[in-house]
Amino acid sequence: MKKNLALILALLMLLLPLASCSETTNEEDPAAAPAVEADPAAVDGAEETEDPNARIESGLPSADYGGYTFNIYIHNTITNDFQAEEMTGEPVNDAEYERMIAVQDKGNCEIVPLVIAADNRQGQKALSTSVQAGTNDYDLVCLSGYSSCNALVEGLLTNLFTVQNLDLSKPWWDQYCTEECTFKNAVYQMTGDISIGDNRATFCYFFNKNMAETYNLPNFYDMVDSFTWTIDNFREFAEAVDTNLDYNNNGNHVNDKDDIYGIYIWDDIMMGIVNASGIKCCTINQNGELELTLYSEKFVDAFDKFTAYAYNKDVTCAYQRNGYAADYGVLAFREGRALFFLQNIGAADQFRDMEDDFGILPLPLYDENQDRYYNSAASWSISLYSIPKNAYGADGFARAGWSTEAPAYESKYSLTPAYYEQTLQNKVSRDEESARMLDLIFATRTYDFGWYFEIGGYNEGIMNLLRAYSTDVASMVKRNEKMAAKVLNKYNEKIAAQIED
Repeated sequence: MKKNLALILALLMLLLPLASCSETTNEEDPAAAPAVEADPAAVDGAEETEDPNARIESGLPSADYGGYTFNIYIHNTITNDFQAEEMTGEPVNDAEYERMIAVQDKGNCEIVPLVIAADNRQGQKALSTSVQAGTNDYDLVCLSGYSSCNALVEGLLTNLFTVQNLDLSKPWWDQYCTEECTFKNAVYQMTGDISIGDNRATFCYFFNKNMAETYNLPNFYDMVDSFTWTIDNFREFAEAVDTNLDYNNNGNHVNDKDDIYGIYIWDDIMMGIVNASGIKCCTINQNGELELTLYSEKFVDAFDKFTAYAYNKDVTCAYQRNGYAADYGVLAFREGRALFFLQNIGAADQFRDMEDDFGILPLPLYDENQDRYYNSAASWSISLYSIPKNAYGADGFARAGWSTEAPAYESKYSLTPAYYEQTLQNKVSRDEESARMLDLIFATRTYDFGWYFEIGGYNEGIMNLLRAYSTDVASMVKRNEKMAAKVLNKYNEKIAAQIED
């Protein structure tokens, strides 16, 4: 049964037209909030043709906004998906520019990205000032996970299901994001083809193909397909590099920046490991409320399984704990001194001139009985798009919906192919199998509001355990339970009040 499921998944991944974050294999939940009724003037969306690259209709009506300036609020800690100012010959830049020109021409409007400087958790401050003053300074806002959720509980965001001309059921929006971020009949955050920031922030495992061959390791891609790519099996491969130990013969092999290791590890990956095991810190329950779902025997076991080798200083170099530069893990992997590098996909841009061949893999399963992969993204760098709760009336929101839907639609046929096919496949991943792994990773993304809302401080809590080489995960969860419950009650009340409005 598992083998048949793996074959089906493999075939599905090969058939995906573009591995954008908006394309998933799940069926729409019949209990999910209904899509907004189509505008009478809209063109009915056509079904996909046999040509996977053929455009489908956008479903958007023709528009003329008389030169209106569509302002996009961009939190400076995340990827700016609208930064292109002219054609340069660089694929992603040119795709962004062409998308912008196409939307401006179709809607007789101007797109202006406004980059707002703020830390990861306060990116919503300038937005708050605008909404409270009713000045309507921004038509679309793009924030990090942390800041986006702060904006939500502050009541700064609009229910996207109520916005005319915006249809989150379309294939250029990430259906998993819509499903997992819906409170009853309301959703306030979205992502999809409009952004490459969500792809760049997604966790993955890089591996050095030359080293894997040297140590006679199995085909990791086959293991992913057969659902044997698990936390336990990964441990065996990482520990194979133990024979190198003190590579530079200086008598030290504890976070030694000149030695070779099985793993170079990034602290934030701990959140990804939890999600990859099919566990969430918080989920939205059937009542449309945030519910704490972190603690279980499975959670503790997954943590123990992973840290058994993450804490082994002969196997893993925790470079962030030794005062090295933030990009030192990238440097070490690029120089061929790590079999595995645990990071996010955005790091791949820095491996283009790497001498050794490398591959890309999803985070491992908890065990072989898990029925799907779950690939989450770093909370501080994922790009979440929202429409502010402005005071410009129904016509203004219809314009905002059109000016959000249009670039998302255009991105499916311009930005996503440029980023995915040209940047990742042709320049970075170097082999068709890694490209297929990217299909799988982007098509199985999961979203965890427990991390984004920082419920109980558990996001930092599990990273602090990793930083301290501590296994006392049960005590950490227990210690923060009361605080978590208090915050959840507060947030659920605030969100419920907005839904009722």
